[in-house]
Amino acid sequence: MKPKPHTLLCTVGTSLLGHAKNPEAPEQLKQALTNRRKQAILDQLRLLECTDRFCGAEINTVTELLNSDRYVLQRIVFLVSDTAEGTLSGQILKEYFSERRNFSGTAVEYDVVSGLQDGDPKRFKTKGLPNLVRKIGDHIQTAGGPEFVAIDATGGYKAQIAIAVLIGQALDLPVFYKHERFDAIIDFPPMPISLDFSVLAENAHLLVALEREGTLTSDEISGLDPKLRVFLNEEPCDDKVLYELNAVGQIYLTAFRQRVPRRVKLDPAESRKVPTFGNDHHYPAGFKNFVNKIWNLNPWIETMHTIPFDPSAKKIGFAVKPFNGERALIGWFEHACFRVIIPDKSLDSLALAADTLNRNCQQ
Repeated sequence: MKPKPHTLLCTVGTSLLGHAKNPEAPEQLKQALTNRRKQAILDQLRLLECTDRFCGAEINTVTELLNSDRYVLQRIVFLVSDTAEGTLSGQILKEYFSERRNFSGTAVEYDVVSGLQDGDPKRFKTKGLPNLVRKIGDHIQTAGGPEFVAIDATGGYKAQIAIAVLIGQALDLPVFYKHERFDAIIDFPPMPISLDFSVLAENAHLLVALEREGTLTSDEISGLDPKLRVFLNEEPCDDKVLYELNAVGQIYLTAFRQRVPRRVKLDPAESRKVPTFGNDHHYPAGFKNFVNKIWNLNPWIETMHTIPFDPSAKKIGFAVKPFNGERALIGWFEHACFRVIIPDKSLDSLALAADTLNRNCQQ
């Protein structure tokens, strides 16, 4: 039986603050909203029923979900924009729900999403939306997995709502929405979304590097896989191109890290053999120490052995590549290459191993 979600992630807009210009809103509430006085706004909200539309879409929907027997909500996180209005909205929502007796026992917080603002469209696209995905992924991990999370995608920028819906579909978690003219919340029906994680397996080093560094130049990426382009923003810069992970790419990584570890595990290998090295004396300085360190720190690796040099290899990385007619986990240290042997040769396990090693090898 599928567990009931206990964590609610809510995208937040300005539906409450927007009532400052609504001629139908109560006059004292309008005045408090116009002056942006948090305590006065809270005082006026206390005079209204939670279901009153002048409380704003976030309060309306969260109240309905809190009263639903489909959930046992223990934690609510309001994801707010990187603006003064976003922070104010977060503070109001946190205090409003924290003080209500019928919601006691539910932890309430707000989280500002860096770059999610409407003053700079480029920053909104390249920083705000990917950061929103990262925030949602972090909170899902904190909750214990997608099965314990629901998303209320009622508030916020349209692109913000769209991203929240896409994450919900990619991770198979419930997503809700309520238009101001609806008298009830609707949930988005599941859609047959399938993600091909072989692209990650083959390009794990680049995806992790982009996530870690922010941008890479065309000089740092040789032979870009065409299948990666849907996950990247490309920006000409002098005689080069700058690449960075876009929101879709971040969703792809988040979906992989939430889904795959629940299908496969990197269990300790039953038998292990120390890495072996060929007779070549031209290994770069530090290569053998690096290989041995990787083997020592990861008990799920059976063994490692060197393979022919790759002159196109750069820096340090791991990816799943064809080798001797089969799919293999390959690592490199500058131009020196080696194969990593793990017990489970399935694509999921190899991809998980590549992602794990790339994320940890720089630490």
